[in-house]
Amino acid sequence: MNNKAIVDDWRIKPRLPLLWFIDFLLKQRPIADAIFEDVKRRETLRNILLSIYANKKSVDETLVEIIREPANDEGALDAFVSIVTGPPGPNPVQLMPSISIPVLVL
Repeated sequence: MNNKAIVDDWRIKPRLPLLWFIDFLLKQRPIADAIFEDVKRRETLRNILLSIYANKKSVDETLVEIIREPANDEGALDAFVSIVTGPPGPNPVQLMPSISIPVLVL
């Protein structure tokens, strides 16, 4: 869920200081809260989804609400900060050699 897993990628490496700065800002509770409040707004979520979904018609009010609803749960801000600033986990490219069965990638 964050770009730290691909820090060896030449496109990410120059942006590492920016990613670290964003991590620092998100660890400041008032700043994280303000950013999260903006991210979970319907219009912001719709714009994010439109930038991700190839089929723009899939981004309807139902989808926006399905994604937005859990953002109001207790602990949602902490989960958001943890996902964005936390360790990225294993790099999928590095894991590929250990896969010994056929895999369909879509």
